[in-house]
Amino acid sequence: MTSLSQRIGKLPPLAWLATLVAAITIFRLVTLAVTPLNLGPDEAQYWSWSRDLAFGYFSKPPMIAWIIGATTGVCGDGEACVRLAAPLFHAITAFLVFFAGRTLYDERVGLWSAAAYALMPGTSFSSLLITTDVPLLMFWTLALWALAELRKQPGTKWAIVFGVAIGLGLLSKYAMLYFALGVGLALLPTAAGRSLLFSRLGAIAALAALTVFAPNVIWNALNEFATVGHTAANANWNTAKLFNIGKAFEFVGAQFAIAGPVAGALLAWGLIKNWRDPRHDSADTLLLALSLPIFAIVTVQAFISRAHANWAAPAFVALTILVCAWAVRRSNTFALKANACLNLAIALLLGALAMSPALVSAIGQENSVKRLRGWEEAGRTIVSVASSGSFDVIMSDDREDMASLFYYTRARKLPLRMWPRETATNQYEISHRLRADETSNVLFVTRREDVSAITRAFASSSRIATLETRLDSKRKRIFFLFALKGPVDQTLFPTFFDRPSTDDR
Repeated sequence: MTSLSQRIGKLPPLAWLATLVAAITIFRLVTLAVTPLNLGPDEAQYWSWSRDLAFGYFSKPPMIAWIIGATTGVCGDGEACVRLAAPLFHAITAFLVFFAGRTLYDERVGLWSAAAYALMPGTSFSSLLITTDVPLLMFWTLALWALAELRKQPGTKWAIVFGVAIGLGLLSKYAMLYFALGVGLALLPTAAGRSLLFSRLGAIAALAALTVFAPNVIWNALNEFATVGHTAANANWNTAKLFNIGKAFEFVGAQFAIAGPVAGALLAWGLIKNWRDPRHDSADTLLLALSLPIFAIVTVQAFISRAHANWAAPAFVALTILVCAWAVRRSNTFALKANACLNLAIALLLGALAMSPALVSAIGQENSVKRLRGWEEAGRTIVSVASSGSFDVIMSDDREDMASLFYYTRARKLPLRMWPRETATNQYEISHRLRADETSNVLFVTRREDVSAITRAFASSSRIATLETRLDSKRKRIFFLFALKGPVDQTLFPTFFDRPSTDDR
């Protein structure tokens, strides 16, 4: 009679993976359902975009808004529904990693790679938030799988899939352009690679990518290339302090935290052991080209100015597969098991922290979640103040505050507006700016004490309240509430936009 352990041992790799991914995804969905953490300002901003679907937005391509629009259309506007796609998309990405690893190497590599991706600390953290990296990584991995199939057995189907994946990735985040760089570095030096790139299939892939991405290109052209300009400005090379060695080390350290300590050690070990390995093949070259240049570019960016830890996120797809391939090639499965076990423990800890403010406080990490606290309470109070007065509109002067208030005052009856600057710096200053005909009675919500540059544009102003929201035992967020009455001084009030604001009541 076959024992349970023997039956489990005979499960095919996909069944193993499905069991693991289903278990960890259910845990992440439960975490989202019970976490008390508010939406962060960026998440709230993406939600506000999803109320007005378009082919582009000031700071990002449109995919994130489309996704949130789809999930909230199914289950409502609660925080869990806004974030719903994050764990689901990462689950899909894990399966795509399996297929890519299997095509590039074999089924064992595919299984270990998918498990490593599903349990990676960066994946666990990203599953708790809805960000542009979530769809980017899924489409990036789909493109990698399609390219692997094209290299193995060229065909029109995979050329179209490859091109569509590139286009959808660009609609998610412009960092998808790194994929084109990696493909060029991997394929252009070889005759076989050039033959594929410049073949009919290469043209089909390019046409498919351009067709999918074209709506965002057109949107940018009609909006003075706002997203492209904002993306370039993010480099922040005009900062007063260039060349920050500390920032570079900080970025590199964050990458090891994203991968996990064992995976980071495996990568360092693999680079040393496998760099001149005679068994080094074209799959290794492709994965190195799709990872190391990204790390190099973003590390230089961090050294020159700054770089967020997630700016190199796509590199982890290729590196996860490569590290697992190196370990399997040298029969070092013990390290892969240790990596999976440790990262599983980290995943469970992150989930527990998201569900328990007391645990966050106990380990002294309250500062790490301060941006995800206090917004709901502030929103309720601001709605109450607005309802009790004779105000016609609520106004903010900060992009993050505007985004969070947009979500957490969504029960309001008054429109929420943004103070317009001479040059727009965010989507709200374009689509929800305060108009001159809305300035009779304004409730102005700000975190700045000196707002004389704004208040002096109005006929009268008075500070009516100070709102303090406790974030934890040490920190609080303070809003100052002003009552502003028009008419405004037209010489001080910016009226540079001709298009009407979107009514967000």
